[in-house]
Amino acid sequence: MPRTKDLPPPPERPLRSPPVLLTGEATTRIAGLPGEPEIEARVRGEVDSARAVLLCHPHPLYGGTMHSAVVVALAKVLAERGAATLRFNYRGVGASDGAYGEGVGETKDAQVALRSLRARFPRAKVAVAGYSFGTWVGLRAAALEGVVDRVALIAPAVRIFDFVREDAAAFQGRLAIYLGDADEFCDVSEAEALARGLGASLQVFPENDHYFLAGRRKLAEAVVPFLMA
Repeated sequence: MPRTKDLPPPPERPLRSPPVLLTGEATTRIAGLPGEPEIEARVRGEVDSARAVLLCHPHPLYGGTMHSAVVVALAKVLAERGAATLRFNYRGVGASDGAYGEGVGETKDAQVALRSLRARFPRAKVAVAGYSFGTWVGLRAAALEGVVDRVALIAPAVRIFDFVREDAAAFQGRLAIYLGDADEFCDVSEAEALARGLGASLQVFPENDHYFLAGRRKLAEAVVPFLMA
């Protein structure tokens, strides 16, 4: 289970982004692992797509969903570049069944989402892009499933979630970190240390906080070439 000691109490009614259905996306449901809940997802792409990307959203107790603005920005730019995408809601979010799984359950959700992505686009190389809490979930799922060749970690909240070195050792692909220089949960020196520990590249965006309010499109345009390579 990820360390969460620095998180404030979650709001009773977290503010969530409104639902967004992008052009070409289809709404679907994905069966969970045995005994685990079914989750909702939105998927797009051609069966012969060369690249498929799983998008993992921020913390569900603080308003994170597959409609979070950074996730949607990534999905839009990936669609423009011809990649297949799958974004999904963790258990207990939106129309997904179940309840918050303290990071462990959400990793299982990402695992079945990866399996679904692989089955739908069997010729594609598979990448993961995680944002905030989704970085921890996405990296663990990628390491466990072993079908991913690269993971983008966007705004990893290192003061809240432990990035266990065993996860990185199990993951054999490429890693890249993207961070705003005014991130509230990870400063540049912490990101540099994480990059060294994980063997990841690091790109810092000036005048951006954890939410990339100053330029989500610019962020997505920087991340997508790494995911598409």
